[in-house]
Amino acid sequence: MAFGKSKNRRRQDAAQQKEAVRGAVRSHGPGVLKVLGLTLGTGLLVWGGVALREWALTSPRFELEAVSFSGLQRASRVELLRLAALTKGQNLWTLDVDALERAMHQHPWLRTVEVTRRFPNRVSVEVTEHVPVAMAVLGELYVLDEEGEPFKRVTPGDGLDLPLVTGLDREGYVADPAAARERLRSALTVASAYARLSPEKAEQLSEVRLEAQSLALVTASGQEVRLGEGDSEVKLQRLARVRRELGARGLAAEIIHLDNRARPGWVAVKISSPASERSGASMR
Repeated sequence: MAFGKSKNRRRQDAAQQKEAVRGAVRSHGPGVLKVLGLTLGTGLLVWGGVALREWALTSPRFELEAVSFSGLQRASRVELLRLAALTKGQNLWTLDVDALERAMHQHPWLRTVEVTRRFPNRVSVEVTEHVPVAMAVLGELYVLDEEGEPFKRVTPGDGLDLPLVTGLDREGYVADPAAARERLRSALTVASAYARLSPEKAEQLSEVRLEAQSLALVTASGQEVRLGEGDSEVKLQRLARVRRELGARGLAAEIIHLDNRARPGWVAVKISSPASERSGASMR
């Protein structure tokens, strides 16, 4: 008898719950069913998202198998992988691309670096490197890129044969980096123009010396060319004519002055032979 009463009570409770739902629908309309459906759907999505994330973070399908590099000239893949602590078997979903780029960018030769995850199991790294165009004495010897940026110290393994820029010191560079880089860029501009206008191997440029308001060039043979102020391209063209004339006469110059402010078109030449010297030769 007691058992029968308990069973009847359960039936009564179920009936009451159904009636409550019907009452809610009658009171609030069909919207309550939508809310219940959305709640259930959201719960399923959350559960599915958690399960999917767990699978993605642990599945062997997303374990790193290969890293490809493009743009490497002086930096090596071994060095970059070591800097980034990037190893085979790491999960691609857990890789922090920004952190990898920052780590690789510590390599002194790298100018830019872009890391891309290639699902399911590869990473590609695209880099651009600084292009060395000269070396500068700034307390120590630094490599300059085409922007006049001293991006690294010179090391024995660099194997560089580049013109040397002198006349600046480290203190001046630190005090006003922008002004110092501008002067370095002016030296590089002249060096580039010299390479175009004076391709002779015997007159290869060895040094660009920055002075107070001007600059001077020193060639590999020891010849000094004082450019002074003004249009460097015009002066270098004049230099080429002077050299041709000297060569035709079988002479060699120790110093060539192109820095005459009063008469910019005049060239003064000190011949290598100590017994003779020619000055005031007009070359227009």
